[in-house]
Amino acid sequence: MKLRFAHNQYLMSKRISRYSKLGKIVNRILGSTNIGQYARANIFKKLIRSLPHQSFNNILDLGCGQGEYAFMMAGALEKANITALDVEPDRLKSINEVIDNHRINNMTTHLGPCDSLPENKNFDFIYSVDVFEHIKENEMPFKEAYNRLVQGGRLLVKMPSKIQKTVLPERWFSDHHQWLDDEHIGQVYMLEDLKDRMNKEGFEIEQAYYTDGRISRFSWELGYLSRKAGVISQVLMLPFLKGLVLIDRLVFNNQTGNSIQIIGKKI
Repeated sequence: MKLRFAHNQYLMSKRISRYSKLGKIVNRILGSTNIGQYARANIFKKLIRSLPHQSFNNILDLGCGQGEYAFMMAGALEKANITALDVEPDRLKSINEVIDNHRINNMTTHLGPCDSLPENKNFDFIYSVDVFEHIKENEMPFKEAYNRLVQGGRLLVKMPSKIQKTVLPERWFSDHHQWLDDEHIGQVYMLEDLKDRMNKEGFEIEQAYYTDGRISRFSWELGYLSRKAGVISQVLMLPFLKGLVLIDRLVFNNQTGNSIQIIGKKI
């Protein structure tokens, strides 16, 4: 199974698209230029490979954003139908342009929340990567996702843990913290809390663990600072930062971390 993440980033990222051909070359050589996205994608790939993905016929990307994961799944599972759902029309407009221009036949989009999908639309697998933290706790679509799954279908939820452990001084990231206060209204769970929520919604927990340890966090912090320093600094730092992410995966024991992920099965 070949999972290629962010190979369309040069088309979707406004920042990279400014540099046209150069941006495309950098994207093809280095992959994702966002170290946070790179770390998330590595976790997602590991989770997908642990599942019976070849049996998935219908897949829902719940909160697709720029569509990185939906494009990756469409490319890896050509026999599956991928639905990329989001509530932002501009995002879906850009995704649809890529779908049309590159003739991606197994991917469609849907504008609106999960409960606005057609009544007869059900899925073998639903995933949501770093989306639920942007939603109020009482509005998180666990029940809607459960209702949209076929019997035995799975829901994957990845989100930041309520408690974040930092490495560099927090004052260096004060603007980011302000953004978090405004945007992460649903960052309210530790791993056990999220497991309890999934159980209450009817899911049987198949996998649940922490990721993104201190080394990965340090990589993100350096990446954040290098991005603020400019494009050249960001690109030059990428190989080193991605190496740190891979080291974190090798040495981290998944008992603590800044991210939590759960796969629940509809029983």
